[in-house]
Amino acid sequence: MNGERGMSLVEASIILSVVALLAGITAPAVGSYVDTARQARAREDVRVIGAAIQDFIADNAENQFLINASNGTTSAPPTRADANRVNLLVSDGDIPVLSAAMAAETFWTGAVNGGTIDTLSNHLLENAPAEAAGRRYRNPTDITVAAPGGNNIDFARSSSSGYNAPYAWRGAYLRGPVDPDPWGNRYAVNVAFLDPSATAVVAGITGGFATADYPRIDVFVLSAGPDEEIDTRSAQDGAVPGDDDFIHVVSANAK
Repeated sequence: MNGERGMSLVEASIILSVVALLAGITAPAVGSYVDTARQARAREDVRVIGAAIQDFIADNAENQFLINASNGTTSAPPTRADANRVNLLVSDGDIPVLSAAMAAETFWTGAVNGGTIDTLSNHLLENAPAEAAGRRYRNPTDITVAAPGGNNIDFARSSSSGYNAPYAWRGAYLRGPVDPDPWGNRYAVNVAFLDPSATAVVAGITGGFATADYPRIDVFVLSAGPDEEIDTRSAQDGAVPGDDDFIHVVSANAK
């Protein structure tokens, strides 16, 4: 025998009690740090997505995201009819649920359909609206294609029916795929209201807005936040987030 002895039951109980006490003290603090980090990431993500959309608009001189951005050819302007307008752009991730108060806001919860609802990646990262061939926005390399104004990059937009070579898709506007928010849900942007001349009714919005009101409705990026419920109306003049949602205003239109 070497004289060593094991730990008594009393000693083991004391040590376990101390460990449990320390864990009880530190766990809430660690959980708080994790929550804070997630919220900070959501705030930054909506800001980055909003900045990418603004860059896209500046490069393309468009006031819409388009389902078919080339009308089948890069040498002619796309149609900007309401039927060719994307209404909602979303990231990867689950579709968050609507809170009880927002049950009528079905605008937010539609699935990607390759038309009115498309992915942020398709328009801001891939230049592939609806992931379909022949629908891309015109690139700078397309400016020499025979078109109204030929290869004159200074050809006036008003003279070319609003399709001018200096304006083109110069992305990617994001560094990589648009991941879900920190709680696994998708980001969403109500891009339907970028277009001040829209006349088609946008389904699933509340607040008593008619098409005549669209020019003053705000466009913003939305995350449903920690409770994973959407609490924010999709059509607002002076957008404010509901409950614990996160938003970043892209365009305040007339304001």
